Amino acid sequence: MKKQHYKLITLADGKTDADAIREVLGALMENRVNNDLVLVNYYDEVPVSYRSTVTGLESDGVEMIVHEHQALIMKHEKSTLIKSSHFEHGLGVHCFASYVNVPKRLVILNNFSYAQIRAERREAVRVKVRDTVVARFDTEEGTLAGNLVDISGIGLSLACEATPMLHPGQTGAFSFMLGGTAVQAPGSFVRANQVDDGSLCMFKISPDRRNDGLISQFIYQRQVEIVRELKEMVEVA
Repeated sequence: MKKQHYKLITLADGKTDADAIREVLGALMENRVNNDLVLVNYYDEVPVSYRSTVTGLESDGVEMIVHEHQALIMKHEKSTLIKSSHFEHGLGVHCFASYVNVPKRLVILNNFSYAQIRAERREAVRVKVRDTVVARFDTEEGTLAGNLVDISGIGLSLACEATPMLHPGQTGAFSFMLGGTAVQAPGSFVRANQVDDGSLCMFKISPDRRNDGLISQFIYQRQVEIVRELKEMVEVA
């Protein structure tokens, strides 16, 4: 799991925090508190989140029954994020998966730490663009063109052949095609990271209602595709 999806937080020390987390999980298992436990993973940058149930608490790990899609991703990522209102200060939890059985939907988790989990607001959900989509960013000084890498309701990334001659905060207008429909949105340059074949350029965007709807529809379609892919992968697992 990428570090951009969470930030580890220490409240007391590692052992004290882990014991407090296990205490909450134990209370959930024994039905002493309402079970609002949800696991969060990311597949192709899209959050995959389902409810889960604690079924065992041992010294070396916590056993849970999870959704089969979640189990499949955890088998590859070897980790997950946990959300519950019962954790301290509204924090989530990061942990590792030492055992995953996809057909039985059974996992054993350990090494618990508090974490801030990236917001799952609709506009913050970022999906990768698999097809080749050329986007233009027009400014007063000229035009930057690149392939659309990923997009959310508030930002996007472009793969460009060279480092752009832009400064942070520089504004312009985007135009590109999504699903055969023209999308336009004002944007501003954030930064560029050097990669092997050029640069990865990050931008903020502020689409109007119509274009926001087009982007949201594209994101929803990608989420549907991902659920279908996970279902097919589970069937052959």
